[in-house]
Amino acid sequence: MKPIVKNFNNYIKKTIFKVQNKTNNNFNISNFNKYLISFIGILFVYLFYLLLPILYDKSWLQTNIERKLLDEFKINISTSSNISYRILPAPHFLIKDSKLLIVGAEKQKSIAEIKNLKIFLTQGNFFNKNNINFKKLFIDDANFYLLSDDFKLLNELKNKNFSNKKIIINNSNIFFKDSLQKIISIIKVDKAILFFDENDLFNLFNLKGEVFNFPFIFNLKRKNESIKNEEINFSIKPLKLNIVNKSSEKKDNSSEGKNIISILNSTINTKYNIREKSIIFTSNNSKISNSMTNYDGELSLNPFNLDLNIDIENYQISKLFNDNSIFVEFIKSELLFNENISIDTSTVVKSSLKNKIFQKAKINFNIVNGKINLNNTRFINKNIGSLELSNSNLFVENNELLLNTNVLIDIKNSDQLYSFLNTSKVSRKEIKKIFINLDYNFSNKKIEFNKLIIDKKEVSPQLLTLIKSFNINSYSNLNKSRKLLNELLNELFYAYEG
Repeated sequence: MKPIVKNFNNYIKKTIFKVQNKTNNNFNISNFNKYLISFIGILFVYLFYLLLPILYDKSWLQTNIERKLLDEFKINISTSSNISYRILPAPHFLIKDSKLLIVGAEKQKSIAEIKNLKIFLTQGNFFNKNNINFKKLFIDDANFYLLSDDFKLLNELKNKNFSNKKIIINNSNIFFKDSLQKIISIIKVDKAILFFDENDLFNLFNLKGEVFNFPFIFNLKRKNESIKNEEINFSIKPLKLNIVNKSSEKKDNSSEGKNIISILNSTINTKYNIREKSIIFTSNNSKISNSMTNYDGELSLNPFNLDLNIDIENYQISKLFNDNSIFVEFIKSELLFNENISIDTSTVVKSSLKNKIFQKAKINFNIVNGKINLNNTRFINKNIGSLELSNSNLFVENNELLLNTNVLIDIKNSDQLYSFLNTSKVSRKEIKKIFINLDYNFSNKKIEFNKLIIDKKEVSPQLLTLIKSFNINSYSNLNKSRKLLNELLNELFYAYEG
């Protein structure tokens, strides 16, 4: 480049001197004009140099671009012949309608359709097209289509170092599909960047996007050394949700890590170890709302099996079964009614709130052969007695969550029960055990009694008709609940004795 500029400058000087000699006047050109003419000349030569890639053969370009993308960026892209060259904002090739390919078990398949692919060039040597180098890659207006099997391939790619040249994705979409090719969720990608940081020696992947109309930020850092370290940060500001996961993968393919989930005023800390297809995890001093929570368990993925034990302090037991709780909504989604899923969980809840019917509960949640039960679940009042569920069945019908179960009420001190309910003395009767078979609707909070036995004496069908359906929806506070139970007991004893 320097010899070209030098020769051009000498040519300008000679031309100027010739003009000066042909005129008998003292024709002088200022230094500023000399520099201006030189600058214009250099700019002209530079622009001509930048336009050299226009002369490259299109078929040669297509073949070599695909090869260099694989070599330099480690991605397999099938390009079209619609290739143009532009010098603004920097020299680059613009390719229309390309496809991103990954190699599967049987053959390579397309996982993305790219409307605009921009390949920016280093300005080293455009005279020799074989030495042309790519600087960075822009993917604009692309649609990515991912199936569950594709995640295995992407995870394998994550275990390799990315290219040290940046790949930038703008204004694109990620479509997640099920096995029937139906779209189950969409992520809008505003901007994503991935590359290998040569200074800190880790893969870096940053993504800003939107899911379910919520903007989010996802960041991943991964070191692929003898011990592979990975850190993931995910946040959705409108939900006040933040997830941090740090893990280390060892040579024997085992790994350990720590996960922190913060949402609203809750924080869940989990330490875990992964061995083959099993995950062992534990949590101490997590907080759900204002309740301290500890848990531990083991998860097997193939087949799916979960054993989980949870302890919750200072929590209102009734909130677990609210119709709009996450627990209820998740069951209503019917994802758990699967014969390939096995779950055995035990949740111990302790409440320090005064004037609540139950101070302690042990809630068992089991899934066996696609059926859900709450067998051996117990609610305890230390002064009055306990309530236990058996032969239960939790199911969804017409988008409503229903429970059919046997209930055994063991009353240790009936006087304490009546005292708690503020029952009048004339209405008090000695009771030891009550057996009930009932149906409970979580949506409208209705209870239907199918069978009722008090101290081994079965209540008549006429009485069951009287109390067949009563609604506890309007009895959300303790005083109303007391009134309801007293009315129910009066009705029971009146009909029972009659």
